[in-house]
Amino acid sequence: MAAQQAERRGDVAAAARFYSRTLARDGENAQLLERAMLNQLAAGNIAEGIALARRQEALNPGHHLGVLALAADALQKPERGRVAELLGEGGPFVGQVIKAWALFADDQLDAAIAELKRLETSDANGRPGQIVGATHLGLILAASGDDSGAIEAFERATGMSEGGGSLRLVEAHARALARLGRAEDAATLIGERLAGTFGDAGLERLALEIAAGDVPAPSIRSATEGSANVLYGVARLLARGQNRAVSLAYAQIAVYLDPSLTSAQLLLAQIFDASGQYEQAIAAFEAIPADAPETLSAMIGRAEALQISGSPDAAVEAMRATVTQFPDSLEANTSLGDLLRRESRFEEAATAYDGAIGLIANPEQFHWALFYRRGIALERSKQWERAESDFRFALELQPDQADVLNYLGYSLVELGMKLPEAEEMIEKAVEQRPDDGYIVDSLGWILYRFGEFDRAVEQLERAVELRPVDPVINDHFGDALWMVGRRIEARFQWKRALSFEPEDKDAKRIREKLDVGLDKVLAREREEGLPGIIGRHSENDAGSDNASDGG
Repeated sequence: MAAQQAERRGDVAAAARFYSRTLARDGENAQLLERAMLNQLAAGNIAEGIALARRQEALNPGHHLGVLALAADALQKPERGRVAELLGEGGPFVGQVIKAWALFADDQLDAAIAELKRLETSDANGRPGQIVGATHLGLILAASGDDSGAIEAFERATGMSEGGGSLRLVEAHARALARLGRAEDAATLIGERLAGTFGDAGLERLALEIAAGDVPAPSIRSATEGSANVLYGVARLLARGQNRAVSLAYAQIAVYLDPSLTSAQLLLAQIFDASGQYEQAIAAFEAIPADAPETLSAMIGRAEALQISGSPDAAVEAMRATVTQFPDSLEANTSLGDLLRRESRFEEAATAYDGAIGLIANPEQFHWALFYRRGIALERSKQWERAESDFRFALELQPDQADVLNYLGYSLVELGMKLPEAEEMIEKAVEQRPDDGYIVDSLGWILYRFGEFDRAVEQLERAVELRPVDPVINDHFGDALWMVGRRIEARFQWKRALSFEPEDKDAKRIREKLDVGLDKVLAREREEGLPGIIGRHSENDAGSDNASDGG
């Protein structure tokens, strides 16, 4: 039970200990053996995991993870001939790729090529298997000195991939082009791929090397490196699902095969972080070498882990240090802004976003989110004119983007400005995302502000169904219920809103409503000049800081 609880928490180290203790009392239990092996590998206890894999193979031959662990162990020793025997014919594509690299290491290049060509043309593993087959065929051809053949394989892999292929595929392709004297083609390939990202240290470094006239080596040159690469790729895919322990196991085996594979080390840190194992995540981020291409991502990841684990000041300090070290990094400056915005330090966040946007010579469509985030920080720090300008520019870059339409429309209504346009914006956002509780709440709240209380109740009730534990939405629903005479239900919703820990200013207003009723609260706010219920055709220049993320 302790092992199972540790697994549910994502604590693979504790799960490995508890399963191994239990296994000592029931050594022939196949299920216990499998769980112990998985968690030992996931925790990075590779020797213990391989020992359990041997027992697993004797008790229940062919277990996919156990076989991969044993194949990895064989690759590290003068036992490469065993790899093909362990992995057999067919099966998951990761095994076929490792088998091909083992054949390559044993000077059986033609057999390795044949193995990967079968994978590339087979439908058994679907498009992902075909892409991996073409990619690793290119990597093996490059490692063998056949750059022309490698480029053809990389082009086939790119053609099957979405978005121009992975960054590492582009890197391997560019390296092969440069080795054939096609430096200009390599630079174009890198530039086109980077244009759709916030940057990549590995590709940027390679571009500088090629521009300087250097001839880059193949990105992968050995069986252990090639096998580690495919294990890392599969680990990345698995990390997107729920079974993070398996993803950790693949990534740990990859690092075992190639300790210099810092991308796999970074993935380990990211999985620990996503699993809520922040101490392990921070330690793993800190273990990334300072000269690795992944250093920037590791520093950002460490700062974010510090923040979410309850050390916001240390997180801000760490992120500022990251920007100091990488002042020209769009990702670093943006991440600083995001962290400060999450801490409600909006004015500082806006300044950080200023730094990021200042690095963009010609904004592209995908930059809309950066202007949107700065707009939020500006609006929350009472810089409305600049905020509105950012929101509208974000819509120029990405027309009809639902989040921007919602935020801008909601803010305009709170300010009592451009009301017909604001309503149109939010209705358009709801059309795009009818099941988004925050956007439906915005529409309901606008109807409330217009005094259309029956319609407001209808929309806000649906918003509460979509987001039942959001304090703001429950509070809004309570206000609308009060205005249609459903006072008992209104008080119930306000009490629910309080139970979901609203912001201090919202909690204070809710308690006042519970004490004296909404009518008296609105009367007081009118006397203080605060915006309240407005007519559909009203326009004023009153300011408000009540707009919030997502309505």
